[in-house]
Amino acid sequence: MVKNSKILVAGGTGFIGSNLILDLISKGNEVISISKTGNNKIKLNNVKYIYHDLTKPFKNKEVELFSDVDYIVNCAGYINHSSFLDGGKKIYSNHLESLYSLTNLALKINSKSFIHIGSSDEYGENISPLDESIRESPQSPYALSKLSATHFLQHCYKQGIINTVIIRPFLVYGERQSKERFLPYLIDNCLKDREFNVSLGEQIRDYLYIKDFNTALISALNNNNAYGEVINIASGIPISIKDVIQTVRDLIGRGKPIIGGLEYRKGESMNLYANIEKAKKILKWEPKYEFKASLKKVIDWYSKNN
Repeated sequence: MVKNSKILVAGGTGFIGSNLILDLISKGNEVISISKTGNNKIKLNNVKYIYHDLTKPFKNKEVELFSDVDYIVNCAGYINHSSFLDGGKKIYSNHLESLYSLTNLALKINSKSFIHIGSSDEYGENISPLDESIRESPQSPYALSKLSATHFLQHCYKQGIINTVIIRPFLVYGERQSKERFLPYLIDNCLKDREFNVSLGEQIRDYLYIKDFNTALISALNNNNAYGEVINIASGIPISIKDVIQTVRDLIGRGKPIIGGLEYRKGESMNLYANIEKAKKILKWEPKYEFKASLKKVIDWYSKNN
């Protein structure tokens, strides 16, 4: 477990990045956060916030700001499932340009490792449970950009350029997540006792609490066995969206979800859950937080911060 190190977190003001930073500084690490805008709601001690468009390369004077960074974690990017005919080209190019800027920075400062957050969307229509040996089948420019990043970083590792690890999360949830995401959207509407549309909920998903995710990622930072690998990080426990809706509704005691009020998204995977044996073996990690208990904690947070 990395302690008392200096770590650069790209996308440090986002959901995963900000929660990861909290856990990193709790272990005595010093953190630099890079994000495109300064609209984050929290600023933490022992964190230096830098605002930079990662699609633009770093100038030499900017590189000097990171000269003593030990590790880089790339949480940057945004989820958008638009097609190439509907703005997907920009999504694809932005993700890869940002990655290229960060890997160039990693080379210039000789960082010990580079941890990249991939996506379960890289697997596409493959049959669950999904393991890392499956040939991926991305269904959107976003998913394709993530898969392209995976292959680029593995190439960098094989060429002896950078120690890379691709962490492939499934559905991570927790405090500070945008209400545009399904679970916070569901919690918010139930807390406000609204009527709101949801699908039939037949999709099978794999939810993991952010604290478990952070533990796995931190375990990969200085782990020789993880370098060059793609590693699923998930609960490994399938649950239907309908059951998630019912669990949130039962915990809050109000809310009026209209089941079937929304159509399924075009191309949506109906079964998406992980095999996590590789994470258990390489990272010596497995989830500790039970879904319903951690979900109650998350609901309490949204109730207090609504």
